[in-house]
Formats: sequence, C-alpha cells, structure tokens
Amino acid sequence: MYFDTFAEFLQMGKHGLYVWLAYGATALVLFWSWISARATLSGIEKELAQKKEISARSSSKTSAIELAETGASDEP
Repeated sequence: MYFDTFAEFLQMGKHGLYVWLAYGATALVLFWSWISARATLSGIEKELAQKKEISARSSSKTSAIELAETGASDEP
C-alpha cells in the first residue's frame, strides 16, 4: 500500500487514529519500561554500595578487635 500525499499517509485509509494511537501506546510502554529498568538498576547499585561500605567497616572493626584481643600492635 502506498500513499500519494502525506495527509493520506497520516489517515492510513481512515484507520489513522487507531494506527497512530497503537504506535504511541507502544512507544510509551517501551519508554516506561526503559525508565523503570534504569531506576531499578540505580537502586540496586546504591544498595550494593551501601552493603559494601558496611561490610568494609565491620571487617575493619573486626580486625581491630582481633588485634586488641591478641595483644598485637602495629608498633615494633
């Protein structure tokens, strides 16, 4: 099917409203899906960074406690 004018292309044989609404709805769903995935990824990255920081802090405290219990020190 081809169209002689741009207006005929937009009308799509009197089905233009349905066709363009379908394209618009599809584009909206794809865009929303992309935004949602990026927001989820960002939240997961922040959560992992926080867990890594907490883990690093707790391991450094554990090391300090172990050194204190054994009587070891950094000084010769």
